[in-house]
Amino acid sequence: MGQSIHQTAFSEADHQRFARRLQSDLDTLESLLDTPGWGVGPRTLGAELELYLTDPDGRPAKRNQEVLALADDPLLTMELNRFNLEYNCPYTQCQGAPFSWLQDKIDQRLASLRSLLQPHQIAVTPIGILPTLCEDDFGLDSMTDSPRYHALTQILTQSRGGPFQICIAGADRLMMSADDMTLEGANTSFQLHLKVAPAEFARWFNAVQIASAFALALGANSPLFLGRRLWHETRVPLFKQSIDCRNLCQMNWKPPARVSFGKGYVRSSALELFRQGVSLQPVLLPECHEELQQPGRGPALTALRLHHGTIWSWNRAVYDDAGGGHLRIELRSLPAGPTTVDMMANGALSLGLAQALLPELERLMDVLPFEFAEYNFYRAAQRGLNTELLWPNGQGNLEERALKALLPELIDKAEQGLVTLGIAPKEASHLMSVLRARLASGQTGAQWQLDCLARLEVKRNREEALALMFEQYRRLSESGQPVGSWGQG
Repeated sequence: MGQSIHQTAFSEADHQRFARRLQSDLDTLESLLDTPGWGVGPRTLGAELELYLTDPDGRPAKRNQEVLALADDPLLTMELNRFNLEYNCPYTQCQGAPFSWLQDKIDQRLASLRSLLQPHQIAVTPIGILPTLCEDDFGLDSMTDSPRYHALTQILTQSRGGPFQICIAGADRLMMSADDMTLEGANTSFQLHLKVAPAEFARWFNAVQIASAFALALGANSPLFLGRRLWHETRVPLFKQSIDCRNLCQMNWKPPARVSFGKGYVRSSALELFRQGVSLQPVLLPECHEELQQPGRGPALTALRLHHGTIWSWNRAVYDDAGGGHLRIELRSLPAGPTTVDMMANGALSLGLAQALLPELERLMDVLPFEFAEYNFYRAAQRGLNTELLWPNGQGNLEERALKALLPELIDKAEQGLVTLGIAPKEASHLMSVLRARLASGQTGAQWQLDCLARLEVKRNREEALALMFEQYRRLSESGQPVGSWGQG
């Protein structure tokens, strides 16, 4: 959930001082972006993976601080809820076999964690939403004891003026309210970070936005929450609603939610996204840190980074001071799991398809206005592979087309896009073959969970079926076999 802070309450003077720092940071970033050669260098790729901790019954284990102490690994960090952890995978150059490199790093860390935690009866699993969760698993006693999380839940709740409202409809329907933000912690994701040069940021960001719907639909892995069958990627509406602090009844205009797809294509520069974040979203955590620029690093821009870290767009611009400073695109919409190779294939589709779209991007943006790219994203989250998306036909006209019919050609384009990006043909072919097998079987992680649950419910109640389904999921996930080849156990 972002940078650490030390305060949990803030005065008007704090807000005024922070506002001045924010404007100064925006001016500094603008100056950096105008500096020839700034932020240019080898394209790199990194990843973050959020994980669930569970007990022998498949229920959430609220023991992340204990696990961190046992693991003693600076690349492992706490998450909002006590039953989650995040692994921050190191960066590698985005050429050759970077996905295999990331997969090896993640698989090694998962294997070592499982070995370490087995005597403590704690399992570690990548899954978008744990299907065995119940309402009692949330609340302040489930939140990790951190000043950042305490401050966020207090400020967001005060801003809303009442509880957060959840309303999600799928095969079942969920309507509930929550007095804190811990429902957000039900969502775990696999996030890619792609370093891009400032001059290419806008085109890359727009291409990633358009490609996101296809990767999300084919990678869906979060169909269940609190025993209900909801969206194939329930994380998408749940994340937005669980921290939506807007009280629209008291507003004459409708500001964007803090979790959104964005407000339009980027016209020319990443600076647009940072400025929008400052102008459209109230500051939540106005804690000013001392600005000390370290040798070999760029300006810290701590105020801008702290504020921007409280705006959770599905694709997000990131400023990093490492290496003199640079820009990254953070892809935030993909779920954790089912296996590491599945996550790598999903990420490869996102980047490969974005690269393949670049030569035709301006025309595509004209044909597919931003609101329809946004429409595609939410329809993909809602129905996964079983949806229709808006896409140009052979005559260049926009129409609703079955996703399953679109994907074979788009996967082929993504494979070529990966090669153009500098990925080894063998790596690109392997990852796209994982997706072709998944498409042929029609079995995403979400579809496998729903089908398995339906089969198990024939002889069991839903609670029992969910527990048994997750046990089968966990075993298959640890096998490392991609989800497209999973049986029903």
